[in-house]
Amino acid sequence: MTRRVARQLAENSSRVLLLAPLAMLSLFGCATIIGLDEYTVAKSGGAGTSPGGGAGKDGSSAGRGGGTGEAGASGIGGESGESGNGGQSGGGQLPPIVGCDGQTAFEPNEQIVRSCILRAGCDPTFAPVRTISTCVTYDTQAALPGEACNLTSTSCADFEACEHVGIAHGDLCGGSSATGTRCQGDLAVNCGNYEGDDRFFDCAALGGTCGTFTYNGTLFADCKLDISPDSCVGMPSTDAKAFCHSGGGKTDDLRYYCWGGQAFGASCSSVASCIDTPSDGSSDPSQVGNAGCFFDTDSCPGPDSASCKSGVATVCSSGAKFSYNCGSVGLSCGITGGSEYCLAPGCEAADVDVACQESCSDDGSSLTFCYGGAHYSVDCAEYGFKRCASGTDPDSGRTFAACRF
Repeated sequence: MTRRVARQLAENSSRVLLLAPLAMLSLFGCATIIGLDEYTVAKSGGAGTSPGGGAGKDGSSAGRGGGTGEAGASGIGGESGESGNGGQSGGGQLPPIVGCDGQTAFEPNEQIVRSCILRAGCDPTFAPVRTISTCVTYDTQAALPGEACNLTSTSCADFEACEHVGIAHGDLCGGSSATGTRCQGDLAVNCGNYEGDDRFFDCAALGGTCGTFTYNGTLFADCKLDISPDSCVGMPSTDAKAFCHSGGGKTDDLRYYCWGGQAFGASCSSVASCIDTPSDGSSDPSQVGNAGCFFDTDSCPGPDSASCKSGVATVCSSGAKFSYNCGSVGLSCGITGGSEYCLAPGCEAADVDVACQESCSDDGSSLTFCYGGAHYSVDCAEYGFKRCASGTDPDSGRTFAACRF
């Protein structure tokens, strides 16, 4: 038996327009057309859930969106060139990390750390749904359906093959052979028109073909979708409303917005479905056009609960079951009064929620994130990045940081 649970991509992920956006934006943008990189889990009523299942944000920004999913052939490995450079340090094990007691050391999971750093650093939008701290501490890529394809990533090329979106470096934007925003086959290349990094979308892998449109005199490239017999004819040109086209079990569901009578967007992937009302059974007309991609998880009966066994936190939230393998990242499982389940030695809930925040070194070369509540620092250059950058989540007020180009 399964239960359908919302799988929402970052509202501020890949399609936040620069200059005069289509909707009011926060500092990092809240008007994504279709998010293509990060998922977050939501209760059936549409409210976000934390890694432990409690209602509320998980320490990072979240919102509406569509879905990618498991890894697939992106067809861009030879085209993106420089955009696939991140990752691949000298190898070897990470040094031990000391818990909040300042004495007890434990072994970090090098591959999980690497893949989570790449997930935040290779994404063209600097506004993660889940921070590096959350990604590492709860091993969320293994726990949350649709994210497993990034678990083994060792470079940005791996991330791009997983998510089908990436940063457009000098080879695509600004190089001698680059020609600005364009369709390069089925690759939608955007140069100088987005808030944040230049970016590309692999439309063939995202269920469509590349197309362009102009907004306020600025050209944008995105993925055109075939939504027949559904139609965008007569619909307003805006990214503020997103809709569903059902694949009927034969093809992937599509999540789209309308522009100039054409549907643009992305597939929800083979592991997700598109639902146009976040609340189950809602008939509120104001929610029409608030589509999101949903996937099925194991169900669990009874009230919300959490338990630990063999280093694994099993969480039941709004009838959906999630398992967070604390032991896989060298942490112990401990039930607290909140939603902190994976803890480093000597760490308590307050260390996770208050004492430890992500940050960059004064010279911008290293990143500090929270590993089960304990501070842990890495050199961004060892992961193929040039610098550390930080921001503030507009909802929680917490600082997040990532290695960036």
